[in-house]
Amino acid sequence: MTVRSHHQAEHVVDEVGVWLAGEFGARLPATEIDRVIQVTRIDLENSIAPEELGEMLHRLGRARLQRIVQFTPATRVRIPQAR
Repeated sequence: MTVRSHHQAEHVVDEVGVWLAGEFGARLPATEIDRVIQVTRIDLENSIAPEELGEMLHRLGRARLQRIVQFTPATRVRIPQAR
């Protein structure tokens, strides 16, 4: 991977991260979303054509995050009582 393609890949990963954080940010911590994106990127590297990284990272990352949300119990929101 050249420096230029590495930089482009980083940009793609950041962009996908923004999209998925927007979709899952209310249900999962940002650290969990970032972790899933990074693990997914590692899984995809050298397995797909570099120009397909964005789409495949988004699709696979999204599917993995949906699975996590599905098996994570709903968080209860507690609103403090007024005095």
